[in-house]
Amino acid sequence: MLSNVVFYPMKQQIYIHFLETESRLDSKLKETLEETIKVHAANACSLLGIAYVNITVYPNPNFVVPETGEGGYAASGDWFQIYIDSTRPEKELVKIVNENIPLTTYHELNHVARWNNTGYGSTLPEAIISEGLASVFAAENWDKANSPWVKYSQEEIDELLKIYKNRDKNLDSAYSHDDWFYGTGDLPRWIGYKLGFQIVKLVRQNNPEIGWDKLINTTAEEIIKLSNITL
Repeated sequence: MLSNVVFYPMKQQIYIHFLETESRLDSKLKETLEETIKVHAANACSLLGIAYVNITVYPNPNFVVPETGEGGYAASGDWFQIYIDSTRPEKELVKIVNENIPLTTYHELNHVARWNNTGYGSTLPEAIISEGLASVFAAENWDKANSPWVKYSQEEIDELLKIYKNRDKNLDSAYSHDDWFYGTGDLPRWIGYKLGFQIVKLVRQNNPEIGWDKLINTTAEEIIKLSNITL
């Protein structure tokens, strides 16, 4: 069963769908979650030129980032999913909704916008840049950005760059996303996210005249060049 909300700011069509699960959200918290997504999705869509999008909310602890209690996945140019661990204590859930859900909304809508342009990408470098774009866009638009992959020292990023440069480039088209972004193998956790964040952050700092409308249309190769990082 789906609970649908339709929101039309400035001719945008934003559809929010709540999936019903055994672990249900409290009605008041669900209302707050709905409003939070609505407000930040409208802002992100305006910034990115998105006119139409479906957002599915799935309360399931098996799909969330353990460190944040929620997560997201953009499946296409008109749909993304938000996951939330509805089994957590009420006080923690309120914090997740108020602090983490806005970040995920911005992050995933940047992916949606890129799906409508260059696409997410099928190689490791392309995935790193797509995640970097989404992470920087979210951090720029939500001042409570606390994703674990935006926290690192220069020493750490230098070490991660060494790992990346020493990879087998022949595997870039058959890379393991879980290994490079979630550390399920021998690689450091969040390495792909951190590298992408650093690269795009430098692009934004060094090229303030390039807006998000152009960045989501720019290839990964060109974005790497703009960062002045040698890979």
